[in-house]
Amino acid sequence: MESFLIVLRDQARDPKRRPDRALDDALARLSRILSQLAVALEVEYRGPFVGIGAGREAFCLAVRAHEEGPNSAVWAARVCSAAPHRGLAAHWDLAAVSRLRKPLVAQALPAFLAGYHGAVTAAARADTAAGRRLLALSQALDPNH
Repeated sequence: MESFLIVLRDQARDPKRRPDRALDDALARLSRILSQLAVALEVEYRGPFVGIGAGREAFCLAVRAHEEGPNSAVWAARVCSAAPHRGLAAHWDLAAVSRLRKPLVAQALPAFLAGYHGAVTAAARADTAAGRRLLALSQALDPNH
């Protein structure tokens, strides 16, 4: 298993573990990979909540074509506003979240990747190179695998 996946798996299993440089690097690497996969797959998915405290349901992980500027949409995984009137507005790249939110994002990754793969399967895109890579990522972080 790739070392960045081990870091993410360990953080997901132990949410009380303090975020460190290794987690920062692992989230950055995963974010780059998910961006590449999202471009290839073009399948939207709204994942688990990653809000903090009483605002637990204020933010979620999502893959879609996010508006990154005027007339510019980029397929990627982002932490987004989960409020219905906000339309999944992207707030942060996975690696750019606060130290307080990083453990929440890592803890949500197994469910996020499994759900995203489910959406890719439902869209009949699982049997592509990108779909197979997503499955491998999902299995690497699956606590039951």
